[in-house]
Amino acid sequence: MRRLLLLLVLIPNMASAQMELKKTIAYGEFLGAGEFYSLNIERTVMADEESMINARFGLSFTTGEIYFIPGANYLKPIGENGDRFLEIGAGAGAVLGTSNNGNRAYGYLNFGYRKQSTDYNPLFWRATFTPLLFRNPRANAGFLGYFTPSIGVAVGYGF
Repeated sequence: MRRLLLLLVLIPNMASAQMELKKTIAYGEFLGAGEFYSLNIERTVMADEESMINARFGLSFTTGEIYFIPGANYLKPIGENGDRFLEIGAGAGAVLGTSNNGNRAYGYLNFGYRKQSTDYNPLFWRATFTPLLFRNPRANAGFLGYFTPSIGVAVGYGF
């Protein structure tokens, strides 16, 4: 019985040691994946000894529409400080509309540069090239769609 209790206590601790969570960042983004603006929160985990992966969830509100913006980013460090990264990411946005536009979905990609928040400097910023990928709204268009190039600028706080 003691061994079973010991295993039940140690297994969750071993799993959390492998998925070491590093930072949570709350930020606002102008343009980018939210088409005009979005409020986001990210959680960072280590992918290996150098790289990191961010899981992101964002919201944006416009007249008659709510945008849900989940996604993930892969971060590769550059420089000697360890707080500057090249970023590659992707995600999908869902737009729930109460106006005549109705509901729709789109995809997006992120290619950019970020200054990650640290213990001594909790401010975060990033600049990205964010192409938005839309499906053609015509009923018989199939999977054909179009893409809109965009940029994104974000500023936030890490905790």
